[in-house]
Amino acid sequence: MKLRLVKFLLSFYLFFFVLEVLREILLSKATLDKFLNDFTNSLAVALLSSILFLLYALCAYFILFKCYKRFNKVVSALLIIIGMLGVIGTRYLIEEVIIKSITGYGNYFEGTTAFYYILDNLYYAILYTAFGVCWFFIYYSSFKEKQQQELLLVNKKAEVALLKAQLNPHFLFNMLNNIYSLVNMQSTKSLEAIERLSSLLRYSLYESDQMVSISQEFESVQNYIALQKLRHAGNLQIDLKYDPAIGNKKVLPFLLLPLVENSFKHGIIDDPLNPIQISLKAIDDDLNIRVTNMVAIKEKDEVGGIGVENLKKRLQLTYPEAHKFEIKEYDNLFNIEITLAL
Repeated sequence: MKLRLVKFLLSFYLFFFVLEVLREILLSKATLDKFLNDFTNSLAVALLSSILFLLYALCAYFILFKCYKRFNKVVSALLIIIGMLGVIGTRYLIEEVIIKSITGYGNYFEGTTAFYYILDNLYYAILYTAFGVCWFFIYYSSFKEKQQQELLLVNKKAEVALLKAQLNPHFLFNMLNNIYSLVNMQSTKSLEAIERLSSLLRYSLYESDQMVSISQEFESVQNYIALQKLRHAGNLQIDLKYDPAIGNKKVLPFLLLPLVENSFKHGIIDDPLNPIQISLKAIDDDLNIRVTNMVAIKEKDEVGGIGVENLKKRLQLTYPEAHKFEIKEYDNLFNIEITLAL
């Protein structure tokens, strides 16, 4: 936290002129007339009288700035009281000792004791010391809130990065297994598979740290489906619907791909009567994503993989109040639907 002297001085003088100068002007017509007739001199007198009050406020502000985080609250309060009394004592020394010894006159009547002097100055000392204390805590509260927001943002970015790091190796591992199968079968389609995987890796490495267009995300899904078709000799049943009009809209990367991967991993992929249904479309001002597939009997207890859970967390971090994520299971169908504000 930095020492904000300029803001402090501006706040102090606004407080001083409202509480002291403006109040006197409003309460006394004579003061108002004097202020208007001799504005420069009246302003100079006001500024001169403000110096003492400023010392009280500055003293409290400096003490809290230097000591609040180092010592407990009781010690800080004692130091403020000592500082306030120190300002009063310094003024007494200057006015009633030094100046009086030089000129023969003091600011108070003859015989004024130090105790009476302190009591007489205590009201303004407490008032302007309180201003310094309040100003510090208002600014400190604002600083802590800003610091907390920055910390949340850093943690959010770190968590998103961690979730991506979990997703990409998982996806890569699955794809390498697919290509391994093709190479093991000495399939001529292995070269095409490597090219498709290369495109997916490029997308993952160079696009996953920023928002991407829907068309880029859709292209990655097409590459993924093409890899799956190579692996399954084209015996796939997929109903793919995509509205090109929303292609330029920006979204979170790897938004659709984990859902498609999940449907291939846990669903029935070769039933002509029940194809995997993949849909990207705009509904009013929202992006609607839907993936539906029949659940393989052996997979009924584990249809939600790491990719889906990972995506759910990333959506919560990136679109905390602007998304819906729904999973429904009925009649052997597994349906995931995402709605995002475009």
